[in-house]
Amino acid sequence: MAGVAKVSVSLTTEELAWARARAAESGKSLSSVMSDALHRQRQAWARAKVLAELGTDDITDADLDAVRAEWRQA
Repeated sequence: MAGVAKVSVSLTTEELAWARARAAESGKSLSSVMSDALHRQRQAWARAKVLAELGTDDITDADLDAVRAEWRQA
């Protein structure tokens, strides 16, 4: 398991309210919600990097849905 570090971040009041509401409705901590958001951002960045290496950046949501459907069948 990765280590944990306590940090301080600045958010707009609107973003903080949204994150707190998501934490409350999902039964998670605010830290967990923030960590999940960073994880998804890292995944998006990695996808963009791979697409750039492949020479394309114009993949659509429909393309992603088709790939996910194909993976589920495998």
